[in-house]
Amino acid sequence: MELGRIIYPEYIEAAVGVGDDIAILTPDAIITIPRRIFQTYITDWLEAVVEI
Repeated sequence: MELGRIIYPEYIEAAVGVGDDIAILTPDAIITIPRRIFQTYITDWLEAVVEI
């Protein structure tokens, strides 16, 4: 998944649904992405954590 830069889950301060999108608040920016991409991102991250 390409968001223009890597966003590590530990830097996400909040995630809010805005219509069909998710607004992600980080210390540096507010990023809006489609809900499906956000769900895939979190699912992939959780699967990686479980494997460790």
